[in-house]
Amino acid sequence: AIKNKVAVVSQTTKKPGDFAKIVTALIQTHKEVRVFNTICNATFENQDAASELAKKSDVMIVIGGKHSSNTKMLHSISQKDCPDSYLIENESELEAEWFHKKQFCGISAGASTPDWIVQNVISEIEKIS
Repeated sequence: AIKNKVAVVSQTTKKPGDFAKIVTALIQTHKEVRVFNTICNATFENQDAASELAKKSDVMIVIGGKHSSNTKMLHSISQKDCPDSYLIENESELEAEWFHKKQFCGISAGASTPDWIVQNVISEIEKIS
């Protein structure tokens, strides 16, 4: 049975293709579908960049809040291309053994991660390696 109305709001980190599939399915079962697309293109550019960087990396560090959906997505994407990917909130969480016998370290950060935290992580990685 076709239902009357439904509204759809996307999370900013949802993949556009997944969102489109959901909307398409709803259009088939509802008379009226209103779509509010809040997907942030900058988020996807950052995810694509993290994926490309992870493919070239021996170890990948993702910096940001462990409860941030944006940062968790970056970490998940990185792990697909670089199994040795770690999600950290700051430099104190780095472990020297992560970098043992590694040639190239990729670094990505969540959208709201302050630059000073990223710089502190980079400085600590340089000391470790």
